[in-house]
Parts: sequence; structure tokens; C-alpha cells
Amino acid sequence: MIIRKMTFEDVKTVAQIEKECFSLPWSEASFEDSLAREDTVFLVCEDLDVVGYIGMYLSFEEGEITNVAVTPSYRQRGCGNLLIQAIKEEAKARAAESVILEVRVSNVPAISLYKKHGFEEIGIRKNFYEHPSEDAIIMKVGI
Repeated sequence: MIIRKMTFEDVKTVAQIEKECFSLPWSEASFEDSLAREDTVFLVCEDLDVVGYIGMYLSFEEGEITNVAVTPSYRQRGCGNLLIQAIKEEAKARAAESVILEVRVSNVPAISLYKKHGFEEIGIRKNFYEHPSEDAIIMKVGI
């Protein structure tokens, strides 16, 4: 598996993975709009085809992970680990001092992955998610 920057050619596949993984998925247009911005980084995990991705907005000294997804058939194979490590490296290269994210309180596998990479729980956002309604844990890691 390799990690590389997402291109516009990846958007259709990434949007399909998004639909497989989330109840309110981003559209292809949302990914295209984000890719066109200077303050965003999107990376993909590729193993013959794109099997996962991660996105981050950068603002001053902080990166905010917007979405992370791995197609269900590729979970537990290391793609998520590679994506988290790569986005932290990208944040550091762009002078970020920390990275923050939100995760559903019920998403135990993701919470475990983030903790493995040094993220700590710093708060709760009540009713942050819809379909179903659920709180989000706010997590942060220093770079």
C-alpha cells in the first residue's frame, strides 16, 4: 500500500468510499471544492486501487481532520494507520503544532486507532452527528 496526495481523478472513487462509510456522505463536488483549496490536504491509500483516504484543513498552527475512511473490505490491513501517520507528517511539514478531529462516541475502532497515534480526548460535542443523532468526542494530538 502506498499513501499519496489525492488527485481530481481520485474523486469518484473517494466519493464512493464515502458513501459506503458514512450516513451523510460528502458529494464529489465537495471533494473537488476541497481539493482546489490551498488550505487543505487530502491523501489516499492505494493498493492497485484507492481503498482509503483522509482529509485535513489547515488553519494557522492547527490541522483539522475532516474525514477518514477505509473501504470495509480493506479494514484491519494497516491503511488507517498509514493515513493517520502521513497526515500528521503533512501537518508538521506545514508548520501545524497540533491536529484535531471529531469521532462518533460509538466508533470504538476509530477511537482506538487515534489513541494509538497519540490523540487524546479533550471534549464532547453534543448531538454533533445526524442519522443517527450522536455525540462526538473531540480528540487532539500535538505534533
